[in-house]
Amino acid sequence: MGVIQIPSTMLGSVTPICNSCGVVLCWDVSIEEYIEQKEFWDSWECKSCNPNYKGALKRFKENKKEKQYG
Repeated sequence: MGVIQIPSTMLGSVTPICNSCGVVLCWDVSIEEYIEQKEFWDSWECKSCNPNYKGALKRFKENKKEKQYG
């Protein structure tokens, strides 16, 4: 679903929105982190929608690295 910048979002940060239910994450990620992992954050799912939420970003980065380097 992507990210949003709302008045409470820190300058230089964005707040992810759950791709399934639309809930807004209670913390922000830096714009740099968002750009670096845009594919992950644009399809991010909250822990209610993703039972495997723990370690999801780490797994995404590892899978991305495997695809990149074979």
